[in-house]
Amino acid sequence: MDAVNPILAHKLGQLQTEAPELAESATSPTRQMRRALGRAADNAVGLLASVLGISEDQMDAEGLIEDGPDDWIVLGLRTGDAAGLSGLFLMDPPLRSALIEMQTMGSLLPLPETQRPVTRTDAVMSVPFAANLLAELGEVEFGAPDVNLAAYDIGPVENLRTAGLVMMQGRYRVWRVSVQLGGGEAQGEMLIALRPKDANVPQPTVDTNAWSRNLRDALDDAPADLDAVLTKMTLPISKIEAFEVGQVLQLAGTTVGSVTLTGPGGEAVSTARLGQVAGKRAVRIEDAQIEMLDDPPMLPSAPQPSPHNTAATPEPTPTAADLVGG
Repeated sequence: MDAVNPILAHKLGQLQTEAPELAESATSPTRQMRRALGRAADNAVGLLASVLGISEDQMDAEGLIEDGPDDWIVLGLRTGDAAGLSGLFLMDPPLRSALIEMQTMGSLLPLPETQRPVTRTDAVMSVPFAANLLAELGEVEFGAPDVNLAAYDIGPVENLRTAGLVMMQGRYRVWRVSVQLGGGEAQGEMLIALRPKDANVPQPTVDTNAWSRNLRDALDDAPADLDAVLTKMTLPISKIEAFEVGQVLQLAGTTVGSVTLTGPGGEAVSTARLGQVAGKRAVRIEDAQIEMLDDPPMLPSAPQPSPHNTAATPEPTPTAADLVGG
């Protein structure tokens, strides 16, 4: 026998110099997948697996869900900067069975005539193999520079319909791989779909009715004047005209916790408690009542002259005795 088996030669350390055309094919997707698959299956479940064939295509997210295979294990792939799923890892029933059998019995059973339905336990038990394969593919830079398979988190999804609800839109690179299982006649298949970094995603529709949100964004840094009101009273003009410097007014029922913060129009914004900070008067907000309106507020009409001879007094500054006594 003149030909030397390259696999046996590799194991025996008898590495041969490859021809230039073979050396160039070392970075081909088929060779990368073959290397990664063999290591991942062995490390994860002790399964002997090899690549029979691989094909690549491009599909959009909707086509993946509508035309995807039924009764396959569905694993979702997600990167840390993505809001939803940015990839799928699917495995057919024969490959699923091989992974489960190797983990439960340590060997493969004869091929059944019919396959049982997929369960969530099947999906969970398939994650170690899928995670190992992604790590190995990332190491050989499979799909680079469009995707980095080592950057994906992986987890089971109930079915393709559920995955479609959280998949990011855009074009996906899709690899379909046929696998020989256990060195015998058993064969399986898997599908890996990944969204490239530069995938075109439809721009979100601008919400022209979000008046409140736009107004809040525009006014976040705008100044606002607030008045701290301790109490209000109504007095005849004759008593107001008789005010003298140093005169003390009795504020019945008023305490340091009776402060109300009001806006320019006199509307109550929150309640507060009177105190001091660094020797200066201060208030501590206790119950904020700030609300944004969905529509612009109506401008107040011009003030009408009052027919009564009464007026609100200017807010006197309470003395320490007033606060303690009140």
